[in-house]
Amino acid sequence: MSWIFLAFGVALFDSLKNVLAKHTLKNIDEYVVAWSNSFFSALFLIPILFFGLPEIKPNFFVGLIVSGTLNIAALVFFMKSIKSGDLSNTVPLTTISPLLLLITSPIIVGEFPSFQGIMGMISIVIGAYLLNFKKGEKDFFAPFRAIVKEKGPRYMLMVVLIWAVTANFDKIGVVNSSPLFYSFAVQLYIGILMLFWIVPRFRKNPETINKNFKALVGVGALSTLTIICHMIAISLTIVPYVISIKRTNSILSVIFGRIFFKEGNLKERLLAAILMFIGVLLITFG
Repeated sequence: MSWIFLAFGVALFDSLKNVLAKHTLKNIDEYVVAWSNSFFSALFLIPILFFGLPEIKPNFFVGLIVSGTLNIAALVFFMKSIKSGDLSNTVPLTTISPLLLLITSPIIVGEFPSFQGIMGMISIVIGAYLLNFKKGEKDFFAPFRAIVKEKGPRYMLMVVLIWAVTANFDKIGVVNSSPLFYSFAVQLYIGILMLFWIVPRFRKNPETINKNFKALVGVGALSTLTIICHMIAISLTIVPYVISIKRTNSILSVIFGRIFFKEGNLKERLLAAILMFIGVLLITFG
């Protein structure tokens, strides 16, 4: 049952990474923090190369290039989201991604949701509604409009829309190489490609970046721990179990948002995150 602890490790390290990233974003722009997430993670993953390379099939590069390129935008939008909004009402929106996969999967692989999956969709939608609900609000649709109008939730919605596409290409990359090698390759790809944005920022403001260098490395280190725990966990049990526990990061983000950034509406947002997590469970095991 060690996979359970590893899966909770995924949720914990990912949530801590978001806390550190949000703190660092007070001093540095989102492009640099997004770059550090991938570049330093790739550096920390280099030792896996000493264990041998997997067979790399041609379609590996399709997954790598499409997912890697699109995930540059997803990473930047993610950082923009947690920079401009509370952790407690942005990160839980990532649980919408399984809902979107129920829409893209029938188109791409011909899979359709079960009744349990539909109930999960409803639970996620209710959770998303409560996440942006304000006491005394008389307009029923106001919480839904808040997701689009407010910067934090709007950016996170863009993230999950991209993830709904890249998840399929990540699978292509993994099955045509190996999970850990693909993780290293896609992180390195993103880190190198983003240098086109990062180098000018280093030249323009090296002092600020040097002062926050440890924090940037920390973001990459926590990202690496997340990846390693994830890959070991899925080697010990089936993927849906790991992903389900990983999504407890939405609940942890609400709690950490309160602890580290004094974010409000704890009860409402915690209830919303729990509902969205239940929705993920229903979809995953539907």
